[in-house]
Amino acid sequence: MENIRTFIAVDIPKEIKMELDRLISELRPLAPDIRWVRAANLHLTMRFLGDIPKGSIQGLSDCLRQSLKNFGAFEISLSQLGGFPSLRKARVIWIGGGESVDKLASLALAVENACLSAGFGRADKPFSPHLTIGRVKFPKGHEKLIEAIERMNFESPLFALAEVAIFKSDLSPSGPKYTRLDAIGL
Repeated sequence: MENIRTFIAVDIPKEIKMELDRLISELRPLAPDIRWVRAANLHLTMRFLGDIPKGSIQGLSDCLRQSLKNFGAFEISLSQLGGFPSLRKARVIWIGGGESVDKLASLALAVENACLSAGFGRADKPFSPHLTIGRVKFPKGHEKLIEAIERMNFESPLFALAEVAIFKSDLSPSGPKYTRLDAIGL
């Protein structure tokens, strides 16, 4: 059976993606060697599953629907910039969850429980509410970027979070391509 690289995420509204694209455009000249995420690919990952059998998607969708049926839509914002494992040694540049981050963490737990019910093992890492905007291959020589990020005070407007989606990820030299396989309303 064919395997597909899969993750569960919250899509970001187009207006917020455009705002984030402007922010990335400000940062890009300070660190052109970083692989900055294209606006179309920006999302909040709730659970990365990796390569899973294509035939397991329907069962995963069913478990997510069951787990999220009484969850309810809510509003969130994005705020602050940082890096993993730290800004000075960043391998990932991110924007964090802002308002309603506790509700987002509860949603991630419900998604995790659905994944367990669908027969997937526990997540490798605990949920950390963030949106990746850049991937760093060599975490040295980015002093100007670090200074700019430390001075920034980013806060997105509130936006509605009304569904989670299952995405397929196809990797290529030009960057990943994400395809929505299913969406589960809250």
